[in-house]
Amino acid sequence: MNYIKNTLAAASLALGMSPAWAADTYPARPVSIVVGFAAGGSTDLLARTLAKELSEQFKQTFIVENKPGANSNVANTFVARAAPDGYTLLMVPFGLAVNPYLYKGLKVSVDNFAPIALVAQVPNMLVANKNLPVDNLKAFVDYSKAHPKAVSYGSPGVGSSLHLGGELFRQATGAEMLHVPFNGSGPALVAVRSGEVTSAFDNLSTVAPLVRSGDLKALAVTSERRSEAFPDVPTVAESGYPQYEISSYFGLAAPAGTPSAVVEALNRAVMKAVAGPAVQAQFKTLGAYATPNTPADFSAFLHKESEKWRKVIATSGIDLTP
Repeated sequence: MNYIKNTLAAASLALGMSPAWAADTYPARPVSIVVGFAAGGSTDLLARTLAKELSEQFKQTFIVENKPGANSNVANTFVARAAPDGYTLLMVPFGLAVNPYLYKGLKVSVDNFAPIALVAQVPNMLVANKNLPVDNLKAFVDYSKAHPKAVSYGSPGVGSSLHLGGELFRQATGAEMLHVPFNGSGPALVAVRSGEVTSAFDNLSTVAPLVRSGDLKALAVTSERRSEAFPDVPTVAESGYPQYEISSYFGLAAPAGTPSAVVEALNRAVMKAVAGPAVQAQFKTLGAYATPNTPADFSAFLHKESEKWRKVIATSGIDLTP
């Protein structure tokens, strides 16, 4: 009898499934969701909301573990090297798809992960100083070309998603814009308000209060569709540049080699969670949105993002290698 049990256990492992999965008992212990940023930010807040929802669904604890550093490389590397058993997950940041091209020699990429689900996308918005003499995106681009080096854009730092969004914009539109990096979004937006820099790309949720108060001028949202919060603000694509699109996004992934049964079960749970009131409330705060997707969908999304930013970074010449 012991021989039969051992043979069945070995067979299940050979198929990439543990005996626990064969008995449908996952998760049998707490699951960690690793976040590559400090507590309190958008990624962390959404991860904690998601962890609570998954804990309730699976009747097991899902905890958030913050491992900030190196533009999310610390967390990405930690999870990539973890056991592929479903107990260590990554809250996928924008940097996972772009960091291999920003940091030469980095050995962690999307290929080191089993994508689970795209959890949310957050539109960015191009905002400008309220005194800039333009009222739409086409006029902004034309103004920048007529006044070379007079138009600038601030970002939270070199290599950030908002910096790269600006580089993609320059390449897609031919706009003449000088990049001015700051130590965070807050200082960058203060500089736009004061006129120290002309414009900035930032998450919609961050700039929304400043746009509503009239302190900043909204020119376009960068996502493929308009924001429900600002339905009168067109997308960049609608404004005449259909090749341009960028959103900040959040996803969930496991180390490569994680059993497909684990991945599929987590995908179903995430899709149920994001449709629920708790996560939808968090989405409203962030200006985020979600669409139903499968692990295959999220994998295709990440590989498309990786190739897209490889080209942008190669053209811009950005290199953050120490």
